[in-house]
Amino acid sequence: MSPHYESGEVALIRETGYDYEGAVYAVVWNDETYIKKVFREKNGIRLVSINKEYKDMFAPFSDEPKVVGRVIGHFFPMEA
Repeated sequence: MSPHYESGEVALIRETGYDYEGAVYAVVWNDETYIKKVFREKNGIRLVSINKEYKDMFAPFSDEPKVVGRVIGHFFPMEA
């Protein structure tokens, strides 16, 4: 998830479904959760990686990907 999201961070997600082209969303697809920029296409959704080390992906609608919501923030939890 780097450079914008570090391992161990908590993502704050507003459950909106899909509402903005190219916004950063949490998407559940094939039992995995991804944080990516999302673009709706004719046959599915394109998941565009924020980190150049990861490839972009295409989730066909036949796989039933679920856009959970838009990522509105992130932070490292404080230790008690």
